[in-house]
Amino acid sequence: MTQPILDGLLGNERGDLLDTLYEAPQAPDAWPRFLAQAVSATRSRSARMLVLDRRAQTVLSSIKHNIDDSDHQAYVDHYVNACPWRPELKDKLPGQLYSTFLDFSCRQKAFYDTEFYNDWARTQDIHHGVCGTVWQDEDHTVQLLIQRTREQGHYTREETEQINDLVMHVRRAVRLQTQFSALKHQQQALEQALDIQAQPFALLDAQGTLVYISQEAEQLVTSHPHMALEKHKLTFLDSRRQCALLQQLTQVTHPNPALRGSGEVIAIPLNSHLTTRCLVSPMHPHAAPSGFNTHPTPLAIVYFQDPLGDIDIDLDSLMQLFDLSEAEARVAAGIAQGQSPQQIADSHFLSVHTVRTQLKSTFQKTGTMRQSELAKLMLTSPAARRWRRPPVNLSCSA
Repeated sequence: MTQPILDGLLGNERGDLLDTLYEAPQAPDAWPRFLAQAVSATRSRSARMLVLDRRAQTVLSSIKHNIDDSDHQAYVDHYVNACPWRPELKDKLPGQLYSTFLDFSCRQKAFYDTEFYNDWARTQDIHHGVCGTVWQDEDHTVQLLIQRTREQGHYTREETEQINDLVMHVRRAVRLQTQFSALKHQQQALEQALDIQAQPFALLDAQGTLVYISQEAEQLVTSHPHMALEKHKLTFLDSRRQCALLQQLTQVTHPNPALRGSGEVIAIPLNSHLTTRCLVSPMHPHAAPSGFNTHPTPLAIVYFQDPLGDIDIDLDSLMQLFDLSEAEARVAAGIAQGQSPQQIADSHFLSVHTVRTQLKSTFQKTGTMRQSELAKLMLTSPAARRWRRPPVNLSCSA
């Protein structure tokens, strides 16, 4: 083993590393540069940084240096959980890295018998590493891994301690990244939501906490006998509907986009004749910048369909916007106004089979898969125009 990495982590390279780290929170494309500098400073082969779910089982995003794209994808898809050190890593204190040679029960000889080594690491000449959790919050775990070849040798205790002197700064940079990302995420979501003119709406997190609520939505909720705004949360007073709300919020804000739900409508009775429909949908902010992305917790948007208001859907506009036939536009407008396929069929003297066939073709043309998605698309399109009925004046004029 050669002289420990004192020169790399205590000399000029350390200064460059810190400069890059504190640039990264507002310029996420600097994170790959940090990995490259870390590999050079620690006299290593390669490095990876992973954003995982809280339990550290699923990789949500990642960056890497000096690992082939296909090999890295194989690692993300399978070998991340085949790694012999991972079961112990979740029990080790976060905030520092650990030498795979010194700090884990899987000794080097046993490592060479594992699937991880024989099917993945061996072809890349990866024999040693330091790894650990550098950041963790209620939604995510961020891990840093640096690897060496057989010739480069394992990380000694002194080298691991030197690397951990840097990890404190990595933690600070990741924390700043999450704060900046969360703020930008909320701003983008709000900007997108404010473009919507058709419906009162609120932005919520998975627990129902309000991020923003439009003035009309606030008035509708606070005057509603079965809804409330309590402690900055949207609450349905009926326990069954409240459970449905929380379930939908959890589904549409799932941290893994592949598992994220598309939302549903929850009906809240206003009185014996009228119902307020609340459409819970995922909020889709603009794409995150390239590089390390800590995936701010997704938000939900809830649209409130005011039963005392009316939505005019211009059929000609729908036909032009989405290349729909007149029949398909009528079905889309009916779904947006809260009608069921049976109600649409009855109002136009059609069979429900015909309406469902038209609905299926409307899904295909609009790129939607469910009625809730179609309703959201229609209500947020330029074809929707909202107006509220004036209250009935029962007074007699003189």
